[in-house]
Amino acid sequence: MNIHQLAPDEPLSPELVLVFSPELRAQALASLPPPVWLTPPRPAAEQPPIPVVEKSLVPSPVWLTPPRPAVEQPPIPVVERSLVPSFGVMLVSRVMQLAAIFLVVTIVILAMSLVANAMR
Repeated sequence: MNIHQLAPDEPLSPELVLVFSPELRAQALASLPPPVWLTPPRPAAEQPPIPVVEKSLVPSPVWLTPPRPAVEQPPIPVVERSLVPSFGVMLVSRVMQLAAIFLVVTIVILAMSLVANAMR
């Protein structure tokens, strides 16, 4: 197959271009039109405003009703925590993880050595 056997309006797939020899590949790429870049969406300031619908006699659905005024709730007390207890908890949990890993590896090695001695 060569570049002249293709229809002028036939799109070239990357797989098809890859099977061409370097000369035919250069011809195929030269015959392509320049790339068309998509325009980015317009910023919110340039978008047209949303039309306002006048009130009608039909009651509005629940999701369109205005929200009720919020009931004032007492503020949530702020508890200041230091980094020392959380760091201590993290350190203890990490040491426990490493100890558990050490224990499991030790048991596996001892079991393998017992099997090896039994096979002698």
